[in-house]
Amino acid sequence: MIVECSNCHAKYNIDENKIPAAGVKVRCQKCQHIIFIKKEEPVSLPVEPDEKPVQPEPAPPSQPEMPSEQAPVPEVPAEAPGPPAQTPPQEPEPSVETIPEPEPGPAPEMSEDDKKWNERARRLAKALASDLVLYNQDKVEEGLIKGTIAQLLGAEIRRSWEYYIQQIPKHIVENTDYFKEQLNQIVGKGKEIFK
Repeated sequence: MIVECSNCHAKYNIDENKIPAAGVKVRCQKCQHIIFIKKEEPVSLPVEPDEKPVQPEPAPPSQPEMPSEQAPVPEVPAEAPGPPAQTPPQEPEPSVETIPEPEPGPAPEMSEDDKKWNERARRLAKALASDLVLYNQDKVEEGLIKGTIAQLLGAEIRRSWEYYIQQIPKHIVENTDYFKEQLNQIVGKGKEIFK
């Protein structure tokens, strides 16, 4: 009788005579999954009134086959009814082989159009931040010393942001932080002031 693991699909050749009537639980040698094996019951076909019952053909004498893989190790059922199940002699367990996790695939390639927009957004954010410093040097210096740069340049930063989002597509604005990065780099002199 061929048994297949429902988890890893490894196949085992099991002697049906060694399976108790109540069935038996065995552990797959490959993935350690528990498989419940029960004897196959003969299927009786419905008989039409005018027909004679079909006698099942006797099975050809089974040749002893070599298992394609090592037989799974039986696991004793929790409370098996009736006499204890006869288990085949256990063979030494094979060494467990660790299968490495598949590496995640590469990130989806950005379209040429999106690459251009990302570059344009980065350049615009840098130019706007540079203009804020150029036209508000006194406020920038005072704000950096006192830690009030966001309050002192609030209106100018808002105007720059509004201009930025008008020029750059919405999906680029939502998926990048170019504007904030350039504010911290240029206006905040490398400090993370704007979050």
